[in-house]
Amino acid sequence: MDKLNLWRFYLMSAAILAMAVSDSTADAQAAAVDAGTGKSHSIRLESGPIPVTQAFALKASMGDTAFAAEADAVVGRLSERTHRTDRCASPSETAAAAQVALVRRTRDPQAYSASKAVAEAALAQRRELKTAYLGGETAPFPYRVVSRYAASAKTASNPRVAELYRRMAEDQFANIDSVGLRPFLGPGVHTTWEKGLDDAALAYVDASIDSEGCPIKLANAAWLKSDLRDHGWYRISIYGADADRAAWLIVQHARHDLAFQKEVLVMLEALWLSGETNGEHFAMLYDQTALYEGRPGRFGTVGDCTAPGVWTPAPLEDARATDAWRAKAGLPPLAQYVATRSRDCTD
Repeated sequence: MDKLNLWRFYLMSAAILAMAVSDSTADAQAAAVDAGTGKSHSIRLESGPIPVTQAFALKASMGDTAFAAEADAVVGRLSERTHRTDRCASPSETAAAAQVALVRRTRDPQAYSASKAVAEAALAQRRELKTAYLGGETAPFPYRVVSRYAASAKTASNPRVAELYRRMAEDQFANIDSVGLRPFLGPGVHTTWEKGLDDAALAYVDASIDSEGCPIKLANAAWLKSDLRDHGWYRISIYGADADRAAWLIVQHARHDLAFQKEVLVMLEALWLSGETNGEHFAMLYDQTALYEGRPGRFGTVGDCTAPGVWTPAPLEDARATDAWRAKAGLPPLAQYVATRSRDCTD
């Protein structure tokens, strides 16, 4: 994944995660009420998949439009919870979400079974590739970074760095397969296993893998938190730029633990101006923690599309000083950055 798409991915994630959605809302199960009978229907995920014929009967009783709206809402809330908090989706919830996503997009149990078979074959291929790439086999785009970190883990002489790279390889595999990349790289980005899937099979696949990164991010954050308290940051002069970036990515993905992110921010504040950590990393973490706390940012690295073709940065501490701060961090002027981001604002 090139640098620009990585920035886009992390900025998009920040905007999504800044939405004020309470945990109780994330847990609630939507209900659709038939205006004629007053009968309440609901799609529930916590108990796992239900018989396929029963799922289609529910779809028929609700009507396609109501079922589609509720299915999207329920699956979306589970995804939001999984990515925003430390409450990962259970295997039962994940399987139920995949079923609901597929029932929503197929006309009957026969079409469902056919589409599911195609999707499961793709997922099996993905599992094989995951084993190969995490084993260090050279991978094509967009997985090159996975095999690079996996190979580095095998050759690193420092056990601490080797463990960091091993964890980062797993993290990157899960995050590269995030549906969040699709708006930037388009459908079929994972061409070695995803090629040829229709919308229904793709939705089943996406729901099946959406929660994969959650336990990884929790384990990585817990490990890095302990590691940094014992040894300090991965200074570029000692460990190199790759280690600095890998550690920062783990922190970046620890969106469930703002206190940890702020702890690292203090650590990096003493290092970025001396070149011991990447200035862009500090800028991104500074602005994102500010966004999560409802404070103005400093570098203008986060914002949102406010109109078609218009990207607007989040509020700034001092707009007149922003470009000076950005230059210190190795970032282009804000106007140039805004123009680049605005090209992504198509809706």
